[in-house]
Amino acid sequence: MKVLCMHAAGLGELVAASLGADVDGRVVYADDSAVMITTKAPRGKVGGLSYVRNCFVVIGSVPRRRELAQAVQDIVSHIPRWSLLRTGRSYRLMFSLDGQLAGVPGGVRSRLESAVSRASGGRFTPRGGGDEYWTITRRDLSEVLFCERIARPRRREPPKGGLAPDIAELVVNTVRSCPTDVVLDPFAGSGALVAARIRKPFQEAICSDLGYADGSAQLLSGLAGRAGVRKLADDARRLPSIPDDAVDVVLTDPPWGEFDQNDSTPQTVIAEALGSIRRVLRPGGQLAMLVSRRLAEQVEEQWRQIGFQPRRSYDLLVNGHPATVRVGALGRPGDSARRSPVDDQ
Repeated sequence: MKVLCMHAAGLGELVAASLGADVDGRVVYADDSAVMITTKAPRGKVGGLSYVRNCFVVIGSVPRRRELAQAVQDIVSHIPRWSLLRTGRSYRLMFSLDGQLAGVPGGVRSRLESAVSRASGGRFTPRGGGDEYWTITRRDLSEVLFCERIARPRRREPPKGGLAPDIAELVVNTVRSCPTDVVLDPFAGSGALVAARIRKPFQEAICSDLGYADGSAQLLSGLAGRAGVRKLADDARRLPSIPDDAVDVVLTDPPWGEFDQNDSTPQTVIAEALGSIRRVLRPGGQLAMLVSRRLAEQVEEQWRQIGFQPRRSYDLLVNGHPATVRVGALGRPGDSARRSPVDDQ
């Protein structure tokens, strides 16, 4: 099955990697806000991914023409040979020209309606509420796609200031997952990263945030009381409740602005938290950290200084702000690395 997935601009590399992890998707086309893959996953699983805004099963394609109407006429002639499901449901037609909704002349549209009605057994309705068939062009694609839109489940809005579920899921997918993983977010806040991670098998997930002590941070309702999820109000710079070498994966989004204690800067907070993360993470354990892009190079240098080995880096936008996901692992014994002063305290 060939599927076209639309996503927020600036996430293409992360989305492509996540589609490979989640639905074994092989990328055949990508641009700044869309990825086309081949996959054997059920269409509902692809459409249910939080980082996919709209998702379309590609029924067929024709060469791109000078005018969209010419390509639509080509589609009409091909529909009898394509595999439209005979659902008998009502449907509507939509046209997207390089990312913008478009129209076609009435006569061409009527011919497409007749072809789809004969193939699907359904009846055209302009108001929607049934199936949707889309004719789609993309600026860098030499073909015009005729697709069926996959219905998406309704999504809850993230809490104010919380990490959006699509970004959280993309960050989680930057590291490998294992059913025996003990996972930690030392700056958990609402717990969005942990909520995304526990959709995959895990052993234990730890949400830690100083805000739990004074109520300034609240876990998502789906996490509170969830079996296998532990809530701590530890300072990320110390993590006193977690023993050494107890964690397999750290997924975290440290503060981007000024820290609210002792006028510490984000750079200082991250440097001190890295010391505690290094202590609780097992050798070879994985770390994925979402940071402001202006701090990314400095954070990577902090990683190297205390024994973390950067492996991959992804640039993205978070609410319009440039950000970077740094992904790496803690070096195993024998790897050359300098220790942080925090480790010796």
